[in-house]
Amino acid sequence: MRPISRLARELFRFALVAAAYWLAARLSLNLALVHGQVTPVWPPTGIALVAFLLIGRGAWPTIALAAFAVNLPIGPSPVAAAAIAAGNTVAPLVAVELLRRVGFRRELDRLRDAAALILIGALGGMAFSATIGSSVLVLFGSVPRANFWSTWAVWWTGDAMGVLLVAPLLLSLLVPTLPSPTGGGKYRGAELAGLLAATGIVTYVVFQNRAGLEYLVLPIIMVTAWRFRLRGAAPAALIASGVAIWSAIDGTGPFSGETLFEKMVTLQVFNVGVALTSFLIASFVETRERKEEMSRLYTAAQAGSEAKTRFLHMAAHELRTPITVLTGYLSMLTDGTLGAVPNGWKMSLEILTAKARELNSIVADLLEASRIAANALPRSHDQLDLRAVVQHACARGQPRARLLGGEITTSLPDAPVLMEADGKQLGRILDNLINNGLSYTMRPPRVTISVSSEGAHAVVRVADNGAGIPASDRERVFERFQRTNDPAFPDVSGTGLGLFISRQLAEGHGGSLAIESSTPDDGTVFTLTIPMVPAGIDRIQGAPGQSANAPTPIAEPARAVSAV
Repeated sequence: MRPISRLARELFRFALVAAAYWLAARLSLNLALVHGQVTPVWPPTGIALVAFLLIGRGAWPTIALAAFAVNLPIGPSPVAAAAIAAGNTVAPLVAVELLRRVGFRRELDRLRDAAALILIGALGGMAFSATIGSSVLVLFGSVPRANFWSTWAVWWTGDAMGVLLVAPLLLSLLVPTLPSPTGGGKYRGAELAGLLAATGIVTYVVFQNRAGLEYLVLPIIMVTAWRFRLRGAAPAALIASGVAIWSAIDGTGPFSGETLFEKMVTLQVFNVGVALTSFLIASFVETRERKEEMSRLYTAAQAGSEAKTRFLHMAAHELRTPITVLTGYLSMLTDGTLGAVPNGWKMSLEILTAKARELNSIVADLLEASRIAANALPRSHDQLDLRAVVQHACARGQPRARLLGGEITTSLPDAPVLMEADGKQLGRILDNLINNGLSYTMRPPRVTISVSSEGAHAVVRVADNGAGIPASDRERVFERFQRTNDPAFPDVSGTGLGLFISRQLAEGHGGSLAIESSTPDDGTVFTLTIPMVPAGIDRIQGAPGQSANAPTPIAEPARAVSAV
């Protein structure tokens, strides 16, 4: 039933568009100035443009059929009517494609959107339909060749005005926008009605004389746009332009004594001025209000983030002492300091000790994350050999690799890789990457660490044979508290802070941490990049009691063993 219901809704929507197009066309033909079918305002073009914006390219058959139905009774022949209908379809479709290319937003809430609708959607895009339609009328003998440009001007004016006057009005009604900050007060409706009435009255008065005061209506339209944004600007522009078009047809006021071409130029300049004023003011107000709203949201989010950081720091700091005490007593119970341990307690004590260490690790991550957020992370930069840091990290990971039946291997250069860095923090980055490689795999884990020099940077690649990371998550995993949703790893402990802390530590050293590649069920390669010490600086610090000129030998890769 759902596909049938969806199809019924689509058919109803297309039928509604076709009916609106045909009805608007029949009404506007009453204003025709050339051959009974070229009018100074053509609302169907605005309807077609909005249909393409909201429905998409799939609306073209509906627009084409409606345009053909309108042009068939009044066209020179069915072929000419089909050609004109094609122009009426192609023009708004091309305009919409161009608008999308420049990043047009249907809410018309930016200055660039208003300018794009006027310049691309109306003035530029409608040249297609005007050229096709006028050429067809000339080719079929309906319009003398000498009248091509006057016909083109009226046609272009009509289509452009359909876009400028109808499209914004429909978008203001059909596309949701931010609510007005002034709210829906008791007299808002009356205020809008008064401003629209004033717009119509003033426009009528100034177009009944030849004093050249027609632009006196602009201040009223500007006030309407400022107070009500697009929902006030669109109807105000429509009213003012409608009165101007009526005056052009009657030949009153500034249109008295002008030729058809001159009337179209005067009318187009006025209508573009009205549209430009109203939509730019409305977009300016929308942009300003959005910036204010974003500023408020940013301030609130920043305050919330700071409060969360303070809470996490306080909670982690307060938890550290009782966890230390708990760990100490568990250690004394386990080693018999407090007396002999009954055989039945040993397994329980081992589990409690492991969970206490796990809890201590979580608290340490929370403290580290809070220090990073507060930019209060202590750092001691020493000159060291990156090879030694990698080897010590491998040594720390080997016991767990053996228990899992896996191995950790390295590929290190013969020459020292010198840098000024905090060895503990680099070690923590490597520990996190190694532990991830050992945890997120369904096979015996295999972790390979290689070190190379690329220009002025040292590059550490940590490759594993794990489950891989989807492309959509490769940046998200570096955010705070991000854990995998893979049901294959429900028991992997952690806070989701490891990779976040690691990237922050890497960037704190002027380097970077990223995912170089990742293949599902095949593994992931993390790349850690750190600046090296310039050539010529030889003094480095190794591990306590060790020479810095050569890396400390590391144990052979763990062989596959069974956990007891």
